[in-house]
Amino acid sequence: MGFVGYGKRIRKAIQEIDKKAKKAYKCPSCSRVAVKRLSNGVWQCRKCRIKFASAAFEFRS
Repeated sequence: MGFVGYGKRIRKAIQEIDKKAKKAYKCPSCSRVAVKRLSNGVWQCRKCRIKFASAAFEFRS
């Protein structure tokens, strides 16, 4: 993980943020669970290829 010098609460918070950022979300267009994060605030459905702007680490439709 690489955050050895930080406290337990910070490591746990980073772990939760990382989990949300790497999760696949439901696409509002095609209703499939295929929306993945491309970069900070940019999300794309892997099925219908539509790009969305949303929160930095969590997709909100």
